[in-house]
Amino acid sequence: MPKQIKDQLWRLIKSLNKSEKRNFKLYANRLGAASERKFVSLFKAMDRAASEDDGAIREKLQLSAAGYSNLKRHLYQEVLTSLRLIHITKEVDIELREQIDFSRILYGKGLYLDALRVLERAKHRAIDHNQDLLHLEIVEFQKLIEARHVTLSRQIVNKMDLLLNESAMKSYSILNTSELLNMNIQVHGRYIERGHVRSEEEREENDRFWSEIQTVRIDRETVTSTFHQKINRFQAAMWYHYIELNFAESQQAAENASTLFTISRQMTVKDPDLYVRCLYYVTVFAYLNEEPKTMRRYRSRLGAFMDDEKIRFNENSRRIGAVYRKLSRYNELFLLKDYAAAYDFSRRIAEDYASGAFKPARHRWGLFLYKSAAAAFLLGKYDDAIDDLNEVINMKTGIHRQDLMINTRLLHALCNYELGHHSLVAYHLTSLSRLLRKSREAAEVHRATVLTLQRLISLPVAERGPQYLRLSQEVDRLKSDPFEAKALMYLDVTHWLAGYTHFTAPAAAPSSFK
Repeated sequence: MPKQIKDQLWRLIKSLNKSEKRNFKLYANRLGAASERKFVSLFKAMDRAASEDDGAIREKLQLSAAGYSNLKRHLYQEVLTSLRLIHITKEVDIELREQIDFSRILYGKGLYLDALRVLERAKHRAIDHNQDLLHLEIVEFQKLIEARHVTLSRQIVNKMDLLLNESAMKSYSILNTSELLNMNIQVHGRYIERGHVRSEEEREENDRFWSEIQTVRIDRETVTSTFHQKINRFQAAMWYHYIELNFAESQQAAENASTLFTISRQMTVKDPDLYVRCLYYVTVFAYLNEEPKTMRRYRSRLGAFMDDEKIRFNENSRRIGAVYRKLSRYNELFLLKDYAAAYDFSRRIAEDYASGAFKPARHRWGLFLYKSAAAAFLLGKYDDAIDDLNEVINMKTGIHRQDLMINTRLLHALCNYELGHHSLVAYHLTSLSRLLRKSREAAEVHRATVLTLQRLISLPVAERGPQYLRLSQEVDRLKSDPFEAKALMYLDVTHWLAGYTHFTAPAAAPSSFK
């Protein structure tokens, strides 16, 4: 059996909760013959195993290499089948596919009218839940049956014309949805590849790009916009304005997406992950726009939604929701400048992570560690901050955004400076300077702070005052730029400078930072 499949089976079994394991055993035992239940023994052995050890499990079950490989393949299929039986009552698309399968079985037996009745009921349900692709598949099957067989439904006036018009409208609608999703992905991808616009030339280029990817077509203007088309337009606009550093417009687009879910309430149940993401985006822009009331309102909505017992979240949804709730809470505390509460919050998160109660993805955990370190730094707990920052720095390279790595390394240098570890500061500033030269995420605030630290560690304490004041003046000059202001929101060096600049004498203009 290929190693990839083996890994898939191991991951699948280890991802099951108690209810899913119990359901699998009930499902498997209904099959009857003992020879058919050998895969249950394999399931139990793999479930109890602490690590992947095929040799030990195969020896325990007394199976040949070929028999063991085939049994694992069979077990993988059966586990997925048992999970499908659970989720068929929770996921409307799985339920609709089952109804389409039933209609095909009825059609195969020559029961055309019965097949059409099943399809008609499924179609109404697909419409109610915005399942456009399945809606089109159902209509296409209805057309096939009506075209090939004379059915009693032909008694309905213009039956075929109605089906043809419905098929054409839905085809246009799905094409629109696909194009708008493409546009959303393109704009998001542009941000990932290029980051924010930093010059007038880049702004003009970004505007041309935005104009070129618009997807309005005259021959489809009569098609009513669907939920997914609207949500993709809002999200594409959000990313476009974010690239342009227009956080107010980005927030408005994110709020529009959230409102769309409020209007289409059933979609919050159908796609809770996207709804939670929309709410989280609003909190992010409320943070960047420094709007604590908006932050509090949308964070409350996010929490109320995740705590709603009427909504059946899967494990992935709960994990995503937990990450976004905690990140938005961090941002709220930093916005309110309640650093003590942020530090206490960090300790609770660390406990949940250690116990396994909180399981973010690895790159997300790096972001939590940075925020924990930032809270500790702002309270003067430099050793605690360095512990968290070291863990981020020592994580596998390539999994973090460049802005996070810049802030992590710069905060690490600031902590070591405060502890008097000047040799470490000098060592780390060398690699940080290289990163700043290469990265588009580097802000002038970052470069100015690095340059100031390089000067400070070479000066006696009595001569450092003017350097702090010079940096403070430079930061005041830069923060009117949206990109620099964003950098300060995630690493506020003004808080650090406040402890030094209040007693320093006036200094010369900060032209040396250019």
